Formats: sequence, structure tokens, C-alpha cells
Amino acid sequence: MLWRSAGDLSQVSLGWGLAAFLLISLGEFGAVPLPGGGYASAVAAVDIASIFLLGPAATAWVHVAATLLVQGLVRRRALERVVHDVASSALATWLAGTAFVAAGGRVGALELPADLLPMVIGCVVYFVLDSLRVTSATASSWRAGWRSWQQVYGHGLLHHASFLGLGCWIAVVALHVGPWALPLLLLPVVVARHAFAHYVGIRGDLKDFVRALSEVLDEVDPYTRQHSVRVAQYAVRLAREMNATESEVEDLEYAALVHDLGKIGPQHQRILQKPGALTQEDQRTLRGHPATGAGIIGKVAALKRAAEIVRLHHERPDGRGYPLGLRGEQVPLGARILNVADAFDAMTSDRSYRRALEVEEALHELGRGAGTQFDPAVVRCLLALHDAGRFPKLASPSSEELQSLRFRPAQARM
Repeated sequence: MLWRSAGDLSQVSLGWGLAAFLLISLGEFGAVPLPGGGYASAVAAVDIASIFLLGPAATAWVHVAATLLVQGLVRRRALERVVHDVASSALATWLAGTAFVAAGGRVGALELPADLLPMVIGCVVYFVLDSLRVTSATASSWRAGWRSWQQVYGHGLLHHASFLGLGCWIAVVALHVGPWALPLLLLPVVVARHAFAHYVGIRGDLKDFVRALSEVLDEVDPYTRQHSVRVAQYAVRLAREMNATESEVEDLEYAALVHDLGKIGPQHQRILQKPGALTQEDQRTLRGHPATGAGIIGKVAALKRAAEIVRLHHERPDGRGYPLGLRGEQVPLGARILNVADAFDAMTSDRSYRRALEVEEALHELGRGAGTQFDPAVVRCLLALHDAGRFPKLASPSSEELQSLRFRPAQARM
């Protein structure tokens, strides 16, 4: 069908067509890699403007040419990847433009507010199809595709929507001012792309910052080396299996990486390394670590939700946990998951006072504490994953390895 429309291209302005080709090609070069996979660029703004100015067929063909140039000739991607990108991008723009025309939109003759509804419909169809083509490229199932969509588009939804709005604005201004408006219209596109890249960079820096915090405790107490990293991986598996959103999964991962940060104080380290039984005063001191850790990371605005999970991850279904004595579903799901993941790794790892339990022993202990110490739904999820072979134990250092780490700093100073 797109091939049959090739004859209509003779009616398209050569200048606007070349401008669209150049801008789409530049947009492909400047695509921003996203933390969850995939890319985002200002191409969406150019696509939308081109659909309204040139029509669906012309925009689709321009996309074919630009994608072949950038992905095929310049970046030399694999042939099947290039074919996928060419076909999917052309189809997305063509269908979005067709929806715009079918809703009553007039190509090259926009008038507001009369054409506002068709423009919105065209933008929505474009976003749905473009996001589907990006996430379907690597997804192996519908469930994986939905999670990939959340990772790629969930957090930056407003940024993606702003590109579409910018495309509408470009089309309206270009029609009423003419080609001389193009240089002025490029500036907001460049600024929008730069702002989005800066936003993505900040999100990546945030994860690096949280990982750096998790390494602080590793240096203070080698017996918990990589404990937080393993707990984070366990917690993420459980959360996704329990259908948490990717935003919730991310908050939980951050919380798991720093859940023991409150133990960095010397008073906690003295108690954790104490060979004998703990006094009531020792126990009270240790029970303060969730609030201490939450207080530290809660100073970062982007980690407020993670801080709440840290604060409550020692609450219990029977109300005998701390610091607030909450019961059942009064405790956020993330904190309930973290509680189970933390306990599982603690039981299956060597500590200064005991050897690691076998996985089956740890699972038995979790099952025995379900409903009192541990959330029963989370425990059932972990057991089901284990039975299906999807919850393997992560490797942890032995007591001998950890003991050598403990003495290495002292030897280095001698």
C-alpha cells in the first residue's frame, strides 16, 4: 500500500522533503540511549511535523531513506535490524498520518482549533506504534514487552509527550510563517533533546550513587560483602514475579542496595562483631538501623520512596517488627519483599557466627515463618520460583575468604 503511494510524492515540496530528511537523519544520529534499553530522540517531533506538513506517505518514504542512510550505510547495523527499523518506522509514521487524515485533518493546511482533535489522534497513534516498535525489537513475550515499555517510556513519559507537542507547534508555525521559521524552530528541538539527555544522565548517575553507598558497608564489614547486591537481585526477581510496576521495582532495587546503610556507625559494628549473646541495649541499638539508613538516603528527593522501604523492611505480618509495629498489608509490598530477600540471603551466606544454611533449610525456615515473621504471599512466590528453577542461589564468599578480607587492611598498614 505504501508502495502504491509513491506516485503521490510528486506533489510534495522538494524543499520541505529535503528538510525533513536532513532533520530525521540528524535526529537518528543524536538518539539518546535509555537506562532500560532502547533510544529516544527528537525524531518524534520532526515526524509529527512532517506528517502534518507533507502527509503520511511522504513522511514514511523520507523515514525509509533516512533510516537506510543512518542505520545501514553509516552505522552498518545488521541487515535484519536495518530491515526491521526501516519497515517499522515507515509503518508507524504512515499509520499515524493516515489516522490524522481519517479524523478530518488537512495536510498542509492546519487551522486551530478545528484541526486540534485530528492532531491529537495522530500524535497518540504515532506514540503507541513507535513505542511498540522500539520495545518489541528485544522483547520475547508480551509480559517482557510490557516491562520493557515501562523501563523505556514509563519514567520519561512527559518528555516523550513533549516531543510530540513540539512537533505540532513546529507544523503550525511553519505553515503560517513559512520556511524562514525553520532555523528558529530548530533551537527548541535541540534544547529539548539536550534536556532529555541530561535527565537520562541524572537517572544513570543516581543508580551509580546508590551502588556506591552500598559499597560503603562492604568496606566497613567484610562479612556483609556483596550482601546488598545479592539481596537487590533476589528482591527484583520477586517483585517482577508479583507484578510490581517497573517504577516500584526500581525503588525496591535502590532500597535493597542500601538497606543496611544504617549499620555503618561504630556502635552497630561493635555489636555485629560481638561473639556472645546480645544484651537488650544491643538489640535496641540494632533496631535503630532502618531509621538511620532511611534518614540518610531520604535526604535525596529521588530516593524518598526507597527510604520508606528501608525504614519498614523489618516490619512483620504479626505486628512484632520494628520500628512501628505495623501489621500485614500496612507494610508496603516493597518492604515485605525486601524482608524476605534479606532473610534468604542472610541464611544462605556465611557469617562470623555460623556457616551458611543449605537452600532447602533456608526455604523451610521461610515457610515456617510465613504469616508471622515473613509475608506469606512473598514466601509463596519465592518457593514457586525455586520449584520452577527460576530462583537460583547467588554465589557468596566463604567464611575463610571473608576472614582474609577482614585482616587485609590491618596487614596493609603494618
